[in-house]
Amino acid sequence: MFRQLFPPELIDAIIDASAKDKETLKALSVISKSHVSQSRKYIFRSVEFSTDDGEDVLAERHEKLCSILDRDPYVETYVRKLSIRDIQPFNGPLPWMIANSSFHRTLSRLGSRLTRFTFFVEGYEWPSFPSSLKLAFMAIFTSPTLHSLSLQGLDAVPSACCEAFGAHVTELSLIVSNFTPLVDPDLPIVQDKIVPPNLYWLSMEGVDEWSVIVLLNAWVPAPTNGQERPLFPNLTALSVGPTEDAFLAPLSKLMQSGRETIQYFYWDYSHGTQGMFSSSYIGRVFFLHDLLVRPLHTDSLSLHNLSKLFAITYEVTFYPEDDDDEVPDPPDHFDGLIALLRTVTPHTIQQLDLKVDFYNFEDAMWSLNYYDGWSHLNSLLDTEPFDQLIGVSVQIKLEKAFDETEMDIYNTLEERKEAVLDLLSLRLPFISEVDSFNFLFIVARQMI
Repeated sequence: MFRQLFPPELIDAIIDASAKDKETLKALSVISKSHVSQSRKYIFRSVEFSTDDGEDVLAERHEKLCSILDRDPYVETYVRKLSIRDIQPFNGPLPWMIANSSFHRTLSRLGSRLTRFTFFVEGYEWPSFPSSLKLAFMAIFTSPTLHSLSLQGLDAVPSACCEAFGAHVTELSLIVSNFTPLVDPDLPIVQDKIVPPNLYWLSMEGVDEWSVIVLLNAWVPAPTNGQERPLFPNLTALSVGPTEDAFLAPLSKLMQSGRETIQYFYWDYSHGTQGMFSSSYIGRVFFLHDLLVRPLHTDSLSLHNLSKLFAITYEVTFYPEDDDDEVPDPPDHFDGLIALLRTVTPHTIQQLDLKVDFYNFEDAMWSLNYYDGWSHLNSLLDTEPFDQLIGVSVQIKLEKAFDETEMDIYNTLEERKEAVLDLLSLRLPFISEVDSFNFLFIVARQMI
């Protein structure tokens, strides 16, 4: 009856318009068999396997998906995004996702047409994988359609995997994942190493220096004749989170291979060795998440060779992540930034974005009133080498909104925003001279 009242073109248009509403798509698919194929194209575009609700629930959902794939194998061609999530700590048997061979076969079936793959786990080690899971991963890594890859919490990944996904991906995020040059006998040997032709965004958070060396040798190996490493053809975004000074030497080599393409620089400067991760991404950005014990030794890391660098984003956290930690006294908000700004090529920086995170309003006002880093930064940016700076954005973020006894919340936050902006204008007077200035005030994840 429904099909008779509405032409097929209109039904298809309704399904297309509901592409992000899975509940509506499921409802449409049961109205008529003729709607099933078009609805499933969107229902199964993104698939997630997660242990958030327990391994029993995960196993049940996997079984249902297998049943659908067995009845209609064409469904596997709809899957474009695959996410695997397991952050449950384990000390006993291997996790279900590692031990279940049926799950490995499902990954192999879904991997050939993926465009995005996310593997978000805790404490997984590649050597513990059975060969069926390793080969399933390699099927994903070698898929020519794979453009975005994110690995978190995976250790001892062999260099063969780096060579595999480096041949295709454009966006690569590596978080607390590490690599080894050791050969895995379960994997095929890559004969010809190529510089990643499409990679333009590389993010590394909590990756050790040895892993950077493995990546370098897998992607841009040093020639035997002593010449420089080859250049990345399209790398315009690099995000790194060093945990110690030793990371900086291989990082510099990696940056050297991107010296002609990196355009934006993002630096998340945390005061501890376990800094907060930021997933912000603006255009094509070179990200540097600094988790180093201070001071930063800029003699081993310079931006001078980044000839096309013209925009910098810098984020600093001004409160401890753990109650036992202490904020440095005096708080070195901008010391690392100022040191690196002095290494950039003069007359190149056109955009500067500052993001400063405070615990509460009182901390923000204290910093703006008394911390000399604001005036030191202003003095540097008011010099001739930064005469091309035309745009500035400042974001002040408060983790805690206000005391529970306060009333009239909205007006209070608006007044606090104005107070912060007034002080900011006094401490950074150079912002009045730029062509574009943007101020953002975020309180407890709410834009004010």
